[in-house]
Amino acid sequence: MSVSANPDGALAKRVERRGLFRSWHFEPYGLVMPAMLILAIFFAGPAFYNIALSFQELSLFDLGKPGQWVGFANFVTVLKDEGIAGALFNTAFLLTFVTVVIRLALGLALAILLNAEVFARWRIGWLVRSLVLVPFVTPPVVAVAAWKWLLDPRYGAVNQFLLSTGLIDRGIPFLSRTSTVWGAVETMLIWRELPFVIITFLAALQSIPRELREAARIDGASEFQIHLRIILPMLKPVIAVVALLTTIWTFNNFVYVWLATRGGPGDYTQVLATKMYTVSFVDYRVGEGAAIGVLMSLMMFAFALIYLGVLSRRKRGASS
Repeated sequence: MSVSANPDGALAKRVERRGLFRSWHFEPYGLVMPAMLILAIFFAGPAFYNIALSFQELSLFDLGKPGQWVGFANFVTVLKDEGIAGALFNTAFLLTFVTVVIRLALGLALAILLNAEVFARWRIGWLVRSLVLVPFVTPPVVAVAAWKWLLDPRYGAVNQFLLSTGLIDRGIPFLSRTSTVWGAVETMLIWRELPFVIITFLAALQSIPRELREAARIDGASEFQIHLRIILPMLKPVIAVVALLTTIWTFNNFVYVWLATRGGPGDYTQVLATKMYTVSFVDYRVGEGAAIGVLMSLMMFAFALIYLGVLSRRKRGASS
């Protein structure tokens, strides 16, 4: 008798196969398989291709052809480059550490301010949160172009304001002077990326039960003591995640420095991402550019392991 002629038998076989599928614990793997395939195609594939390129001597014009395998020669060349130490310092400290610390401090302060009951009482909380999101929904290219216009030494609004108040007697070339260029780039980045930190902290603050604060007020605690002893400890997991994500995103960022200064004046604002682009697509040394990319990934991987390891040990120490 055919299967179609016996629908009950076909159903029983399907149920039996499904039960076998579950008994072998394949079902979870089958459910995540499509997502894993997408990750493999769009993330793991290019990553392994980049690793392979880092061990080859290959010109940009020969891309797609097999290169000459040179072992770790590209990494040795990159590490001996006189400009790589400056690019690493600019990336790790001036671009990442400074802007992440400022974003975390400002983001937490503004999130606490936006969580104040006065905004809910005046029913303008939605308006304030919408305004906070304006920089974040602005494309980075547009944001950098707007800031370059604001900071223009002849026609920029910032220089016009300073000239009108008499604080300066001539326009300041913020993006071409070594004393001001990093401050200008950091301002662009912080202005564009700060809303993500604010909104994340604000969501975490609103998840804390108000009963805890009211109980603390009844016990005589001041607002400062409530935030220091209750709010901040409860926000630690969120602060840790935001710090990790913003550090990785900023360390690998290319857009702000390249669009604002292209690494200049000279190599003063060169970071690892712009160095990798310059070596690969301006000097046509794709293998060395790929080696810089691999080194950046290894540094961020090591940072994430150390950071999460320290947090895990502190959590175990607090719970023991």
